[in-house]
Amino acid sequence: MSNEPKGFKRFLVQAKQVAASPKGMQRVVKLSTQKLLRRGSEGLAAAREQVSLLIELLSAYVKGDYKEVAATTVISVVAALLYFIAPLDALPDFLFGWGLLDDAAVISYVSTQLAKELEAFKRWRDNNPVP
Repeated sequence: MSNEPKGFKRFLVQAKQVAASPKGMQRVVKLSTQKLLRRGSEGLAAAREQVSLLIELLSAYVKGDYKEVAATTVISVVAALLYFIAPLDALPDFLFGWGLLDDAAVISYVSTQLAKELEAFKRWRDNNPVP
């Protein structure tokens, strides 16, 4: 991956461990959803839809509903969400909103890298609505 955001590599390493555990991935989904709801649109307006899509993909994967995804994609999604929920990443979130900019940059980076797989997931999601 080119132009990888600063500090993202360590989250990829951690994501490999988390992705090996369904419970670990469920926890990432839960914490990411809570942070997204807690933050509302503050500082994340542009990345909000992307974060939601990553959460949906990981949730569907963990539930076993969606399996048409590469293992490397799952790891990248977990890493992006771990970065998103980490209070102390390259720029801590409490730094006057600036910390959310690096979260948005990582989310955007991963979403761009995984664009084709995310589009495939959206098509699947649209054809398989949750009851």
